[in-house]
Amino acid sequence: MIVAGEVSGDTHAGNMLAELRALEPALEAFGVGGERLVEAGLEAVAGVDELAHMGLVEVLRELPRIRRLMDALVAEAARRRPGLAVLVDSPDFNLRLAERLRNLGVEVVLYVSPQLWAWRKGRVRTVARLAREVLCLLPFEVPFYAAHGVAARYVGHPLVDEIARVGLLGARPQRVPQRLALLPGSRAMEVRQLLPVMLRTLASIDPGLVSEAVLVEAPGVAAPIDAVLAASEPDPRLRRVAGAVRREELARSQLAWTASGTATLECALLDVPMVVGYRLRGLSFALARLLVRVPHVALVNLIAEQGLVPELLQGHFAPQRLAAATHRLLGTEGEAQRRGLARVRDRLGPPGASRAAARAVAEHLAAVGIG
Repeated sequence: MIVAGEVSGDTHAGNMLAELRALEPALEAFGVGGERLVEAGLEAVAGVDELAHMGLVEVLRELPRIRRLMDALVAEAARRRPGLAVLVDSPDFNLRLAERLRNLGVEVVLYVSPQLWAWRKGRVRTVARLAREVLCLLPFEVPFYAAHGVAARYVGHPLVDEIARVGLLGARPQRVPQRLALLPGSRAMEVRQLLPVMLRTLASIDPGLVSEAVLVEAPGVAAPIDAVLAASEPDPRLRRVAGAVRREELARSQLAWTASGTATLECALLDVPMVVGYRLRGLSFALARLLVRVPHVALVNLIAEQGLVPELLQGHFAPQRLAAATHRLLGTEGEAQRRGLARVRDRLGPPGASRAAARAVAEHLAAVGIG
């Protein structure tokens, strides 16, 4: 059983499942996933979009439907009796699901660590009780779990595999002068919060500084991007890219404006300097400030263990500040950031993450008598 609750989790889990089925061709998998997991052989009993929500307040209105989904998954697990469940990210949902699966006798592995190092560290005791092991994507996560007596291993970040697979890891394609990339996120709410600010900022920047802009569309957010663009003044410099070409288009950009999260690692791996922005609704942000205990928001800064890339959060993610950061990074500050991004790439390590995760899952399958 595999449950992935977000687009990025679907990608990581799908790549892992493809490697796992190469090791165990007779393996059957069912659960929650999107296009990549289904392509890799998952029988989806629910779609990834049914769990992809953000914000501490926004999710409240979805609770009845989410409870129904969990009940349906538990019933399906009781019927099929999988030997192992791999639960990917989405800890608020998946840790509750893990509790119910363990009550059925289903062993659990967590793939993509819950961000317990950032907030609600008390849940580490829950992870220790429920999970056979945590497969971590970020190098600083393993020492955190080791300090709390939780079995964990660093398998590497699957995004390194993806960038290598398309021939862009270390390729350094020629950059288009004065090209800016816009990455407004992989969730509808991120797009609605970030893209309008990006578009207003672009309109305020002289074409002599930014002569071309590419809107890099993540999978699954075409509709909210359509809505934002329809409500905005068109900019002749802007064009939209999606699908297989989007990473090459990003790699040829001089600078990116990006949501926090995995997209920052994508920019780092492609050696593209960035400004990171993030906005939540007011109450969600106020609650997050009380609960979150990390020095940075952007994953690339957490890995670098310093404020390598500028972070413009909440009200600070505004046209004047974003434009000012853009002016600086299109100058000498961009080259300084690139030197820091090289250190981040070194810490993430070489390709092979999906295969390492698959081998780890295969070990657990063998331990529970499958494979």
